[in-house]
Amino acid sequence: MVNICDIMDFDYFDIEAWQNWANNSKDMFRGIAEGGKIGFLLDEFDDLMILLNIGVDNVEVSVLNDLTDVELDASYADIVFTINPSDVEDILEDYDFEIFNELLDKQYIHLYNLIDFEALDYNGYEHFLSRLGFYIDGCYYCGL
Repeated sequence: MVNICDIMDFDYFDIEAWQNWANNSKDMFRGIAEGGKIGFLLDEFDDLMILLNIGVDNVEVSVLNDLTDVELDASYADIVFTINPSDVEDILEDYDFEIFNELLDKQYIHLYNLIDFEALDYNGYEHFLSRLGFYIDGCYYCGL
């Protein structure tokens, strides 16, 4: 359970901080087709999502609000990571995804696909996901 006092100490939805992280980590997203969308849902904040929109040579960050579980589908994101708010500050300083991968390994971060495996492969997610230890070859796709 997240302590509300801890929530107020750090702005988990600071677009500038997420944009800085995306800009400094953009090599990780290389290969994802233009228009790709990666969402980040934070535990305890069910109605908000950080959204990365993949461009040709850039990644744009925005925050979606007033979400409901019914609305969370492929129209919002291709894949979604769920993370604990207490890990956000470390993730935003982790430009090489070492901490991110460690949290994935420990299952503190979960990954969900909102589009099917063929669409993920077609839209260039294979290399991005393989850098995180996920494979779209039909035999191993942990967490999805």
